[in-house]
Amino acid sequence: MLKPLRRVVRRLMERTGLIGPYYRWLERRSARGLGDEADDGRPMPPAELVVLVSGPSRIWFSERGRSDAAMFADLAARHGVDVAAGIGVLDFGCGAGRIARWLAPAVIAAGGRFHGSDLNPKLAGWCAANLPGAYATNGLQPPLALGDGAVDLVYAHSVLTHLTEATARAWLAEIARVLRPGGLALLTFHDEAYAAAWGPPDVAPRLAAEGYVVWNQALEGSNYMSAWTATARLAALAAAGFDVAEMIPGGVDEPSQAVAVLRTRT
Repeated sequence: MLKPLRRVVRRLMERTGLIGPYYRWLERRSARGLGDEADDGRPMPPAELVVLVSGPSRIWFSERGRSDAAMFADLAARHGVDVAAGIGVLDFGCGAGRIARWLAPAVIAAGGRFHGSDLNPKLAGWCAANLPGAYATNGLQPPLALGDGAVDLVYAHSVLTHLTEATARAWLAEIARVLRPGGLALLTFHDEAYAAAWGPPDVAPRLAAEGYVVWNQALEGSNYMSAWTATARLAALAAAGFDVAEMIPGGVDEPSQAVAVLRTRT
């Protein structure tokens, strides 16, 4: 009885706009409880920014940031794009630099250009003040503050997972625009495997039937709203600007998101 009542209250808060202040209050409360430390030799954002992007753990922020940075670099190299070869890289949805704090120094040390962009000006501003590279704020809808063909590689961790289908389609087109011909996009998403293993109880059957499911229809672009995308639907959404190089399923033994490896057409 309690869970259905909570769902009713949450939907009422979504319709009235109260869910935003309530969700921000929950984030502030989580930040006050952030008690762990992580000394990894790199700038660490304040507690309220860590909570915005990764939950209440500095250790997770550090360790998972390092592993995700290595994952993206290794995956790019496997598809012919070396982050240590003086290239242009964009971290789309850079957050508080969880991944950028590991990748940006390597890209810049190799003579490359590193860009970051985020919907939240506090997150982009902290990165600009504390990490190497150029960081900007983007809107919920395109464009990005980059020219056509400006970068060789775009990666986005858990960005498509918080967008409606129409917004995701728009951003896929924009990512294709800022990539050079033959450039690479590495984009994580919640696929069928991830939905079955880690999603809310009703999301997997809905995803099988609908192809694209939005959970908690409010606060688009934030962690409150989650999007679930069938692999074939994501390929279809990207088809206007990309060829699919690889689709890596989501993890079932641990919660690792699926990854779409997309290449712009030459």
